[in-house]
Amino acid sequence: MLLNTVALLLGVELILLYSGLADGVITNFQCTDGPVCAGDRIECRCTTNTGTLEWFISYSPVEPLKWNPIPVVSFFKNRTKPEGYYGYNFTFNTTYTGLNTSILTFNLNHSESVLIECANGNEIDKMNTTVTDSGYYAKAPTNITTTFTITGVILQWEDTENNCNSTEYNVTLNGTSTGVLIYNTSNTVIFINFNKLNIAETYTYTVRGWNGQQSNISRSFTLAPVKVTSVHINTTNTTDPCKNNSCCANVTLNIILESPDTGLKHPSQYHNISYNSITGNIPITYEIIEYGETVWTGSGFKYNEAYCFTVTPMNYFSTGEPISNDTTTEYQCQSPGNGGDNGDDKLRSNIGLIVGLVIGVASIIAIII
Repeated sequence: MLLNTVALLLGVELILLYSGLADGVITNFQCTDGPVCAGDRIECRCTTNTGTLEWFISYSPVEPLKWNPIPVVSFFKNRTKPEGYYGYNFTFNTTYTGLNTSILTFNLNHSESVLIECANGNEIDKMNTTVTDSGYYAKAPTNITTTFTITGVILQWEDTENNCNSTEYNVTLNGTSTGVLIYNTSNTVIFINFNKLNIAETYTYTVRGWNGQQSNISRSFTLAPVKVTSVHINTTNTTDPCKNNSCCANVTLNIILESPDTGLKHPSQYHNISYNSITGNIPITYEIIEYGETVWTGSGFKYNEAYCFTVTPMNYFSTGEPISNDTTTEYQCQSPGNGGDNGDDKLRSNIGLIVGLVIGVASIIAIII
């Protein structure tokens, strides 16, 4: 009778062990650390002291939570074959996992939460965690800026409220006449060569970040220069004497630009200035190479001559419409002997007086002798 009882107890223990319901504790449970995002590979590891364990997995949208369980996965010494359901893959007692250890791997979906629980065979000792797509809480990109270079345009933004390093941004560039251009990038900056854009067109852009969060519309920009509306001409006398048919006047041009549209950004620009004598018709060209400078002064103009000035706005990418203005220099050079030749006539008069005095003195001395 005693032997029958012992045999019966041993049989029950074997059944319990085989069925995975033997007592045991979880000695290690861990999942991928840090913020995780859609597309990330998640790995969870569970170890028990008996080598018997079960996985309970449920998935749900982040909001609203509605858990959908997958079939329970059990492992024990006589059941070690890998299993997989709906993209969740389980391995047990492999060279990679180690003894009495199971590993769960899966790729997290967009806007998804996954509840992961590992239990010993009799489900008394349990450990669990929830893995959630951090990108679900990402905010839209901010600080949308546009910067011009000598070869194109840099579009840049910030994405500080997003923990997902693998974000792919969708950049939509809208033109006033050519429609829409689409760019995709994993960086927070994109360069567009100027030959991809139309000079006279106005553009704006938006950026979609993680989970489709869209930025505000950027400030408008164009490759065209600011239009010159008029040129004001001022002439002033100079203190230098006149000679060689140069005029005793300087000419200053004040370039008046179109009133700026604070919502429209232009590249930095400079101005080409050319003028010619209406009589002589010999063109001379200058450039104001300092970007943003709108004042130019020239000198050495001939007196009693008429000049035509033409101002053309320019930048890296294009040349704007020129605007012309006429002026006539009316200043006369001073007459000879009145400072018009740097005092040469006065010097010659002084020399003559000295020579005359010397000759007169010599004559008086001769008479006395």
